Amino acid sequence: MLFILAFFLVYLGMHCFTWARFAAQFEFSSRVRRGGFLLCLLLALSPIAAHIIPLSWPESLVYIIWQVVFTWLGVIFYLFLLQLALFVLQLMVWPVRVRISPGLSRAAAFAIITVTILTVGWGFMEAAGPVRVTEYEISSPKIGNDLRVVFLSDTHLGVQKSMQRVKDLKSLVHDQDPDLIILGGDILNDHLEWLQEEARIMQGMQAGLGKYAVLGNHEFYAGADDSRDFFARAGFTLLEDETEKLSETNIEIIGVSDPAPHGRFRQHQENVTKQLTRRLDPDKYNILVSHRPWGFEIARDAGVDLHLAGHTHKGQIFPFRFFVRLKYDHVYGIRRSNDSSLIVTSGAGSWGPPIRVLAPPEIVLVKISPGVSV
Repeated sequence: MLFILAFFLVYLGMHCFTWARFAAQFEFSSRVRRGGFLLCLLLALSPIAAHIIPLSWPESLVYIIWQVVFTWLGVIFYLFLLQLALFVLQLMVWPVRVRISPGLSRAAAFAIITVTILTVGWGFMEAAGPVRVTEYEISSPKIGNDLRVVFLSDTHLGVQKSMQRVKDLKSLVHDQDPDLIILGGDILNDHLEWLQEEARIMQGMQAGLGKYAVLGNHEFYAGADDSRDFFARAGFTLLEDETEKLSETNIEIIGVSDPAPHGRFRQHQENVTKQLTRRLDPDKYNILVSHRPWGFEIARDAGVDLHLAGHTHKGQIFPFRFFVRLKYDHVYGIRRSNDSSLIVTSGAGSWGPPIRVLAPPEIVLVKISPGVSV
């Protein structure tokens, strides 16, 4: 409840600031300004309203509403960011009393609107475009034969995700000829009652050594029990703060559930990581999977060879990744330390605004070969 209130107040503040700036730039009348602030209140409430739409409403109608509501979230983000940048610039030139004419203010407002439209349009294309495959190569003396691991995270299946995208992901995963498929959380987002067909499609994903998953924060938000049922129907073994030894191999998988149900998120996840890695077999190839990229140093020191994580979306909307870095030490890509590697994926879907800007969707293919650790 506290998070919802904080989100609403921040979102409302963004709207009010942006509207106040446009109202001044276009010299709107006081009546128009008052009406605009009322509209700001309604728009700030719209994401909350979208989440409480009854399930009895037609799926197609709910989809349209969600697309409009959350596309607007991306639009207002860029309008606010650009207006804030212009405001700071004006504060910087104010001491030298540079006069800004009304015509120049209106031109700046039109420029902000144009840049926002172009950026959001690009974001639509990037998010809806083909999911790429990002490959990493790792070697270890603990591996007897070449191993191909597909890591998939952050699809955020729900109202906004099309059936075709899930089918495309299944085909893309199949094309990688994986020995092992791992889901890194936030596969689900909302309206799990509508995802029966998606579970059936994902059941068709095949890998010789099995399919495993961990819970992300959005699986808990959508309902942990319903999420567990989805993964069971999709044929994935869910690892909830537990270790699985792959039979007839030298591989162990350690699955860490997201700390969303607990307080002090980072501390809780790191404590669980310590507990699960306390008695690792150093002769095994140990793969740790967690939704959030916390605890790498703990896992490395305990002898984990590979840590896979998601959650960050690589920021999803530039330049949001710089804010993500305030909370996570490693936001995207591979980080190597001693004989251990951390790989953080940008994810295959989007959350909130159905756009991605300079953070294209991906799945990860990790090629692990026998040999000296690299």
